[in-house]
Amino acid sequence: MTNYKLKFFLIPVFCFLLCFSGVYGEDFSKGPLFGKNMYIPFLIHYNFPSLPAKSGERFDLQYHLSLYYTQDSRFRSDLLPKKAETRTYNKSFVVSDYEGFAAELGIAYNFLNEVQAGIDVRLFSFSGGFLDSFMENFHGLFGFENGARDLFLQNQIYINIPNDKGDPLFLDKSAVSFGDIDLWCKWTFLENEAVSLAALGAFKLPTGKFESLSGSGHPDAAAGLLLDFRAAHFLSLYTQAGIVLPFTNKYYPMFNGLLGVEIHPWKMLSFNLQMNIKTSPISDSTIPFGWNRIWGTNFYQFTLPQTNVLIGIVIQLRSLKLQIYFEEDAIFNQGNDLIFGIMASHTINKKK
Repeated sequence: MTNYKLKFFLIPVFCFLLCFSGVYGEDFSKGPLFGKNMYIPFLIHYNFPSLPAKSGERFDLQYHLSLYYTQDSRFRSDLLPKKAETRTYNKSFVVSDYEGFAAELGIAYNFLNEVQAGIDVRLFSFSGGFLDSFMENFHGLFGFENGARDLFLQNQIYINIPNDKGDPLFLDKSAVSFGDIDLWCKWTFLENEAVSLAALGAFKLPTGKFESLSGSGHPDAAAGLLLDFRAAHFLSLYTQAGIVLPFTNKYYPMFNGLLGVEIHPWKMLSFNLQMNIKTSPISDSTIPFGWNRIWGTNFYQFTLPQTNVLIGIVIQLRSLKLQIYFEEDAIFNQGNDLIFGIMASHTINKKK
């Protein structure tokens, strides 16, 4: 066998041994990637946070701290000039141009092995940021489209999203404010070695500020089903589906779905690939509904579902867990240009 054929043969063998390097039968699954949707039309509403369906231990107390960085630049393509001699900042062209940071604190408690309840609170910050130059150079390095970034002044903040259901989502200066508070309860009503099936109910308290884009000003209720399938000791599959109902006719009900794959050959480390699917609470008021709205050259938004792809890792050391991921909707472009998330969590068992 030639060296080339030997190397080609060893690749699948190495992957096979990697996947089976754990102890067979021990559950190394760590759950899907947890995260709040940071796209402005969505973040003011309740979003399913991608909880695992798997049960815990009675009296478990878990707390987590999540940090999110987002950047988004979206312009009206039907109005933009093809090129410009110098950078300008004509606000009539701008839909959203900003950088955002968010900090999230969550606490969850297992009243029973099968029943867990939690609360999540967040602090949001929006500004012009300082990474526009980096993002332009990054896109240029890999040959990606800059989305008209190069036509506008850098490190500006301006958000103006009209819609057919509510007041315009508008912000033209930096803002910092607390967001809405999420209350949720999960019941794992079916579980064996291979499958966990749970029901989730949630309620969002309207503690955020609409004028600062940190809350909708209305409560939301949500209900859904979560399914974990441990296909092998090194592989778990996740799927979730649910509905979010705003307590107002200003916004549409929202479907939240999830498809996820976790490869966990070791107890300490997992690799996750995940798609979060969501429908929009608003529609664009500037383009009439029709074929051109979806496939034409004119500006459109919020017509297609959001299909955010998340790629990340989860590191676990006993009761400590760290997850790091990148998120973007590269399919339908119904999301931020870039979302980076990191979460640290710790579990304490009060019984021990």
